[in-house]
Amino acid sequence: MALKTLRWVFVLLAALCIADGPASAQQLPKMVHAGLRTLYLAPVFIGIDRGIFKANGVEVTYQELESGALSPAALLSGQAHVTSDEILGIAPLAKQGKEFMMVYNLMDRMTMNLVVRNDALAKAGYDPKAPVTERAKALKGLTIGITRPGAPTDTYSRYFMIMGGLDPTRDATLMQIGGGGALNAAFRSGRIDAFMLSPPFPQEAERDGVGKIIINNTAGEVPELTGMSYIVLFTTKEFAEKNKPALRSYVHSIQDSLKWIGQNREEALKLLGANWFKNSKPETLALSFDALLPSLSTTGEFTPASFKKFLDVYKTIGEPVDIDLTEGRLWTNEFVKR
Repeated sequence: MALKTLRWVFVLLAALCIADGPASAQQLPKMVHAGLRTLYLAPVFIGIDRGIFKANGVEVTYQELESGALSPAALLSGQAHVTSDEILGIAPLAKQGKEFMMVYNLMDRMTMNLVVRNDALAKAGYDPKAPVTERAKALKGLTIGITRPGAPTDTYSRYFMIMGGLDPTRDATLMQIGGGGALNAAFRSGRIDAFMLSPPFPQEAERDGVGKIIINNTAGEVPELTGMSYIVLFTTKEFAEKNKPALRSYVHSIQDSLKWIGQNREEALKLLGANWFKNSKPETLALSFDALLPSLSTTGEFTPASFKKFLDVYKTIGEPVDIDLTEGRLWTNEFVKR
């Protein structure tokens, strides 16, 4: 009887241990990050692969979006809890009663590089050693591809034309092409002469001898476009208020992931190539990774100066932006603090 009782005790203990495992795992709050499959989300991808989110007390999964314009809708529909976009992707919606909260300043510089076809540069008499304002004059008379009107590809193309003393409405043609793949194809076929995108497409075009990066924003070549709030991580204001511990764990995991990436470059590249960018050539991925990494903020803090630089871009192109950037309205540094 004693032996039989002892066996039942072991069976009961084993059952309790088995039951306790899933229960513990289920206790972790779950969050979905929705966004483009782009390299600036490396800290999210690495955080998932390395278990950094779970280690900090939150379970995060990734949902791919086909367009950055879908980011706010993904949150409002409940499809996701956090996503990324530029400020103007969400700020105008606040006036419609759709309140969001920016919780992490992900990219603190504008990273789209301006690439121009070699044949167009030859006709323009391009001088690579000239100041940025002189190099931008090479855009005169060109057809510049953009993703859509009002998108950053459009905004910053006009910004550099104005820097070069050109009139965006008269001195060049801005043509809507579509996403990165479409812009790349149109550029290589000669349908467009120039475009702006973050790595890797500009680097690949230069590597393949099709074009030349004439303004390297990824490298922080233009001081006015560094130290700014370019791409931010945000959620809904309601989610931020009701899920502070989970959101704090998420943000701290982004910080920890970036720290790990900085200390483990080779392993990070292997994970990104194997799990997230399988169609990218290893050398192109490495080139883009090294170019983009310095633009990812390790603190995620917002500052008055970072907002001012962002708004100054729109003033330059003649589109002043009316946004209430009082802390607590559209943004907070509450979650980046440790």
